[in-house]
Amino acid sequence: VKNLGTLIIRMDKQMKKILLVAGAALALAGCGEKGDFEKAINAKIGQDKYCFSLDNKNTSFPIRLAKPRLDSTGTGTNSVILDGFVEQGMMVFELGYDSNVLGITEEGKKAKVWSTTDGACVGRRAVDGIKEWTEPGNGNQKVVRVTYTWKLVDVPGWIDKKAFASVKGMNEPADGAMNLFKTSNGWKAN
Repeated sequence: VKNLGTLIIRMDKQMKKILLVAGAALALAGCGEKGDFEKAINAKIGQDKYCFSLDNKNTSFPIRLAKPRLDSTGTGTNSVILDGFVEQGMMVFELGYDSNVLGITEEGKKAKVWSTTDGACVGRRAVDGIKEWTEPGNGNQKVVRVTYTWKLVDVPGWIDKKAFASVKGMNEPADGAMNLFKTSNGWKAN
């Protein structure tokens, strides 16, 4: 009877180990697809910086804009990113005779807010969380629709996030959706 009790205790410990390993494997299996989706979406949305730019990449400031950027009240612009730079005092609008003149303030010049290749950037997008996805069909090509949230990452340290509160993803995650398709190299974005 003594040996039987020891055997039962040893079996109980072994069962706990097996159950722990099986539970961990199930948890990781559930994260696999989700992680693959996140990787595919980040490969698509994280490629480019999140910027305000003008058609003319070789901009010298101040610049007269062809289309007025001030809204009907004369207090804001049509771009919330540009609004943030204006609100933070990095850029400034002056109403001209027939259009608007955009300039960079001394503070903006010190921070180097404008890049001739990208414009004025506030970071890049990255997946914050996967919300849900459709199951792939049984056809020749496996396609899923993934809904997710994203946020801005690599935000320059000199940015005052309060001034950019209207920019999606700056202070709160923003919603997104994307179709992904299965390839021999994993999931890819359309």
